[in-house]
Amino acid sequence: MQHDLGILVLSCDKFADLWKPFFTLFEENRNNCPYPIYLGSNTVNYENTQVKTIYSGEDIDWSTSCRTILQQIPHKYVLVLLEDFFITSKIDSTKITQSVQFMQENNAKYIHNRPLPKPDKWLLNQKIGIYEKKAPYRVNVEGFWDREYLLNLLIDGESPWNFEIQGSYRTAYSEGFYCLKVPLFSHVHVVEKGCWFPEAIAYCQEHDIPLEIDKRPILKNQFQLKSKLQMYYFNLMIKVPWKFRVKCMDILRKLLISY
Repeated sequence: MQHDLGILVLSCDKFADLWKPFFTLFEENRNNCPYPIYLGSNTVNYENTQVKTIYSGEDIDWSTSCRTILQQIPHKYVLVLLEDFFITSKIDSTKITQSVQFMQENNAKYIHNRPLPKPDKWLLNQKIGIYEKKAPYRVNVEGFWDREYLLNLLIDGESPWNFEIQGSYRTAYSEGFYCLKVPLFSHVHVVEKGCWFPEAIAYCQEHDIPLEIDKRPILKNQFQLKSKLQMYYFNLMIKVPWKFRVKCMDILRKLLISY
């Protein structure tokens, strides 16, 4: 059964060099996924009969462009993907349909397409977990969204990183935030701060995926190390129950802040 869902690859003109390799891998792993595909761009068109390009116009800021793009998508639900996360395994089309059905039946606002961070609890007999109210990072750009709810959540002037942090605060007292127990697909992160990850270049070369390597610099060793350490720290911290983290922060504030 096909539901009222569109798949949106959220992007902008300065990442146009990623579109061909992204969609090359997407088509290889699409696995008969029946839902329409949209690409969010500023002004540049992507020539692909399987993809409808939607324009946001001038790149004022991320959230403004995102809103303009979302307003043009004629579906109740949208699966948001990012162009710098290349898909490296078959997409579970059945799980996509099941996720949208779950959203309809449970009035869900958001389902993250992988369990990061882990949910507060797993639902009985469900391959879906729930994020409790006030849980940090319960909002992520990628994942299944109720399109209207996402539109209302956006605030002009935010970057995607600000949106994930501040959006989690703005939804702190809202219900309806979930994640999948098993990721929808595997991926490789290819770009950070406008630079190629060397591992991503190696992966694409090994799998004959076309890259315009000269379009952007390769991440230098010291920045690559910094990025890995930051990710390691983040992954380590989110393994600590968030309520315990919040309690520790409250104690530190009381100890360190004087009036």
